[in-house]
Amino acid sequence: MLRTVTSWSFLIASLAFALFAMAYALFAVAQTVAPVPKLTVSWTAPTTNTDGSAIPAGSLTYQLYQGSDGKYATVGSPVAITSELVTAGLTVGTTVCFYVVAIEAAQQSGASTEACAVVPKPTVIPNPPTQVTVH
Repeated sequence: MLRTVTSWSFLIASLAFALFAMAYALFAVAQTVAPVPKLTVSWTAPTTNTDGSAIPAGSLTYQLYQGSDGKYATVGSPVAITSELVTAGLTVGTTVCFYVVAIEAAQQSGASTEACAVVPKPTVIPNPPTQVTVH
């Protein structure tokens, strides 16, 4: 009888380990996502209006524009981020230009200076080791 209990215990422990290993492998695969080409666009927020009056903290939103050769399109909706925005879904090796506009209530600033960059290849890191065992 003792041998049967030990055999069942071993079988249950083996099945539990196998299930754990499969769950971990599925988790690792789910976490492996191909990197997306992206750029981070940053700027310095204005602190005064054109008449010299102070801009109340938190009252501005920013609209980012993306393009090249004088053809620009908005990137998303205006955001309340005050210093940078990450853009993704770009094509590696292409030159992309951006400018930013500040918006307060219904008033919009002029365009910032244009900034351009070549979209870099994303950093690719190795997947984690699998099937780790202890002997």
